[in-house]
Amino acid sequence: MAHKLDRKELKKPDEFQLVAGKAMEWIVAHRVPVLAAVVAIVVLAAVAWGASAWSGSREAKAGAAFAQALEVEQRPIASEGNPQAGEKTFPTRAERDKAVLEALEQVRKEYPRTRAGETALSQIGFHKLRAGDAAGAQAALDEFLKSAGNGHPLRAFATESLGYAYEAQGKLDAAKEAFARLAQADAPERAALHEARLALVENKPDAKQRLEKVAKEYPKDPVALEATQRLEISALPPVPPPGAEPKPVESPKPAQRSKPVRKK
Repeated sequence: MAHKLDRKELKKPDEFQLVAGKAMEWIVAHRVPVLAAVVAIVVLAAVAWGASAWSGSREAKAGAAFAQALEVEQRPIASEGNPQAGEKTFPTRAERDKAVLEALEQVRKEYPRTRAGETALSQIGFHKLRAGDAAGAQAALDEFLKSAGNGHPLRAFATESLGYAYEAQGKLDAAKEAFARLAQADAPERAALHEARLALVENKPDAKQRLEKVAKEYPKDPVALEATQRLEISALPPVPPPGAEPKPVESPKPAQRSKPVRKK
């Protein structure tokens, strides 16, 4: 903690003054190279400041562009609800989805190495997966996971979505690998659920036991309810293939009455 100087200390020569005096003597003797060095330092400082300011401005512009893309997603559909006067709308949901994707692609194209650009790439993957473009979603999500840091808040969600994209294409081995990575993304309960769920999809004999284990190990997590529901669904009779005629329901046969025995 700093203390007040007494009179004796005030009378002592300041250490900075002594050092500065020696430095000035050296500078006078070497003024030409020192001047060149000072100019170089000033130039480097200016370049560093300019780069930092440019980077900050670029991140701000990317964030604003990303916010605009999200605003497009929030615009209502003209045929749904009652939009307010002057509020921008879209005639159909498909046209809004197309506009959102175009806005996100533009953010990604103009600001590829920014935080907003990375996040826009993940949103592109989510939108394409929801639209049924599993291959496009896979490409976008895979690129996002390679570029985004481990601390990105959307990493776990993107990893799970990547697993769904692989699964939608029938690439179950790749889907298993993606879902397994959820354990390293702070979502081990989701990794366990998908492992059991895919075992059920593949009709493995221990699939039900795996689902029961998930419900038992994570009783307070939503995966417990999902695992239980899948167990209940798996117990239902199989759904007949399309076009198959349903089996007629046999009505119960009436009980036959025994004939009374006549007494002779």
